[in-house]
Amino acid sequence: MKIFYWLGDYAGCGYYRCLLPGAELAKRGHDVMADGRVVPDDARRGECDVIVGQRICLEGASATWQKLARAGHTKLVFETDDLLTDVDPSNRHAAQFYDAETVRRYRENMAVADVITVTTDRLAEQAREINPTAAIHVLPNQVPGWLLEHEHPVVNDLVTVGWRGGLSHNRDFGELAKPLRQFLQHPRNRNRVELHCMGANYTARVAGNHGRTRWTGWHQAVGDFLRAVDFDVAVIPLRPSPFNDAKSDLALVEMSALGIPAIVSAAGPYGRSAAGGAPCQLAATAKDWTAALADLAADTEARVQLGKQAREWASGRTIEANVHRWEAAYTA
Repeated sequence: MKIFYWLGDYAGCGYYRCLLPGAELAKRGHDVMADGRVVPDDARRGECDVIVGQRICLEGASATWQKLARAGHTKLVFETDDLLTDVDPSNRHAAQFYDAETVRRYRENMAVADVITVTTDRLAEQAREINPTAAIHVLPNQVPGWLLEHEHPVVNDLVTVGWRGGLSHNRDFGELAKPLRQFLQHPRNRNRVELHCMGANYTARVAGNHGRTRWTGWHQAVGDFLRAVDFDVAVIPLRPSPFNDAKSDLALVEMSALGIPAIVSAAGPYGRSAAGGAPCQLAATAKDWTAALADLAADTEARVQLGKQAREWASGRTIEANVHRWEAAYTA
């Protein structure tokens, strides 16, 4: 099978939804290409079996997509991993980008696809509303198998509470900021516990006279970022909203595969994963966050045990164990 991935980006979404499964499909003998700019001539001529378009919505790209759909030579797979028709206004950059005209093109391009691949059931529901005739496949985000063997680095003798994410998580981090600031400032945690932010820098929201914090920006490659994660405990807050409810549990899968115990918001994908058996601690209130942080920071044995359980759970969420689902979606 000859597959062309038309990438929306080369960062996390492009990596997990296209490049990672594409690499595994290539190992299975498929001819895989990827580009974020233009569709190659052979794909335009119908010489590819499958074109996977990642959230196609820009004006020029949409014109090409619609032309390919009218030609009907190639199976078109519309790939999307967020509820982009309902972006939270607090995510200003994305909300401005996905304006009414962009969302209209996004929906029109989804409507002419032969296959639609998404990360969650909520996104599948929307896809069925937009395109009831397409084959719709829920392909949950998976992680590379090497994470299960990777031992995360240790940079100091502090208990490192870690958060990872981008600037779009400003309000999500607000679910945690106050209890985390109080936790870091508590006398028993001074010079014993630190917060490490990776990606966006939210350390100023919890820093104080005694709270220890540090920040690491994004790495150029997702694999480099994952190798640099040095958390003892991961915190994954999520504010309830329609957009967040449609998100995947990727952050929890990443940390679990690294053997890092996680405290997660009870909302959305993390609550569902916990209900489905994911080993983690749930926090629905500020008191929950405080109690969970105190428990895991104080008990090394509990951290190790929860990390082992989490890693065992994540062993079923590798791309190597699940790439057949991508193959089936493209050949259906």
